[in-house]
Amino acid sequence: MAATRRLSPEARLAEVVDSWLFHLGATKPSPRTLAAYRADVEGVARRIDAEGAAVLAIEDLTKRALRAAFASWAADHAASSVLRAHSAWSSLFDFLVAEDLVDGNPMSAVGKPRLAPSAPKAIKADDAAGRLLATASTADSTARDPWPERDTALVALFLVSGIREGEAVSLGMASIAGPVGARHLEVTGKGNKTRSIPIDPTLEEVLAAYQISRAARFPEHDLDHPATPLLVDTRGRRLAAHQIRYLVERLYTRAGIRSRIPAGAMVHALRHSFATDALQAGADVVELQALLGHASLDTTRRYLDASGEGLREVIKSHPSQTALREHTRKQQSRRSPPSPIPQPS
Repeated sequence: MAATRRLSPEARLAEVVDSWLFHLGATKPSPRTLAAYRADVEGVARRIDAEGAAVLAIEDLTKRALRAAFASWAADHAASSVLRAHSAWSSLFDFLVAEDLVDGNPMSAVGKPRLAPSAPKAIKADDAAGRLLATASTADSTARDPWPERDTALVALFLVSGIREGEAVSLGMASIAGPVGARHLEVTGKGNKTRSIPIDPTLEEVLAAYQISRAARFPEHDLDHPATPLLVDTRGRRLAAHQIRYLVERLYTRAGIRSRIPAGAMVHALRHSFATDALQAGADVVELQALLGHASLDTTRRYLDASGEGLREVIKSHPSQTALREHTRKQQSRRSPPSPIPQPS
């Protein structure tokens, strides 16, 4: 998108949106996010005037007009879509305030729905991790160029680190840091925040086996260069998000658990499974927040509900819980009157 000229108070919304999205590009949003923002703003604008952004001016964007437009938008859109549109318009007005084109952001006066936090969608299959790893390590007979070492490294990374799909795409050789036997994964997550995830020696071995096979396939790859991609396809190019989704879905199918994967989760189900398993293994919610890279602890707390039975067992076996049961038993024993001695008949 080319640089835009300075806006005037008489500018049409279409020009305003172009300028806003251009400046928003400095925060490095994905092209899909920018397209969604444009669609949301232009969609709501058509609820103010049928011709939308082409005819609307900044002065037309009153609180009253926006409230009516969002009420209309909410009537035939899901709550999540309304929230996204609200966020887009709020960002647009923040931009207009910064450009001294409006005095304030009116979106605080526009109602928005509240979403109940959704439960994380973990894989609903016994020994899913073991089945996926066993499947990945076996060459796919239907693949044009099977690469079991790469597939095993890919699924292992997701299973034992809890990284996101986009984070996996961006991994480079420099992402694996530290001395042998004490490696850690440097992951850049949302908001360009970097976190460190310990790498167990077993995962280190899996990644090493993958890189050995990669060196044989692509001797021209410089595996010592920090910018070299960590995960590549069978042509030697960085794995793209859609390729990762295909590979993971193919593994689910081959492992016989495709029907057990929650709708819409796919790769993210591996992250959810990592999180619930970590809690059941004894991790606390603060530790899990650090591993997952959540900005808010409330986001991590969703896994407490999702891990219900596993956490129930942890609580049941906790030493303090045992002491409480013993204390309660003694208290009840003291309050209960002694049983009468049976009299001979």
